[in-house]
Amino acid sequence: MVKVFLSCSSHDQTYIRYIINALRTLPEKYKLFYFLPPYKKDIPIDDIIERLYEIDLFILFITNNSLNSQFVQRELRQAIYLNNLKRIKEICPVSLDESINVNQDSRIPEYIRNRIHLSESPSKTVQIVRNFIMNY
Repeated sequence: MVKVFLSCSSHDQTYIRYIINALRTLPEKYKLFYFLPPYKKDIPIDDIIERLYEIDLFILFITNNSLNSQFVQRELRQAIYLNNLKRIKEICPVSLDESINVNQDSRIPEYIRNRIHLSESPSKTVQIVRNFIMNY
């Protein structure tokens, strides 16, 4: 089984739920992990971070909301750490916000800048994410 973690801001949940629903047709060997409202009662961030030790692929949805989220930033730092240790096979950042200059925004770690996919629509995002996941 390939475990895929979707990192996003809850403020972008309408867009992200569209992506998740479109990915429901992935073969059964892929399992998606994400945290969107309504949350299970009182999930501490440390429990979410621990989940990253179990995943194979990390997908970051870049928006102003996610870049400003302490939770998303912590998930990303941990994913980079685990990727360096070869625990996470690959990180796939997808920018959903055309107003963000991904090459200059200081909220985006240098480590992922050359991997960022730009998406101009939800259907394009689904295509990027599906292709990324299906490579594994």
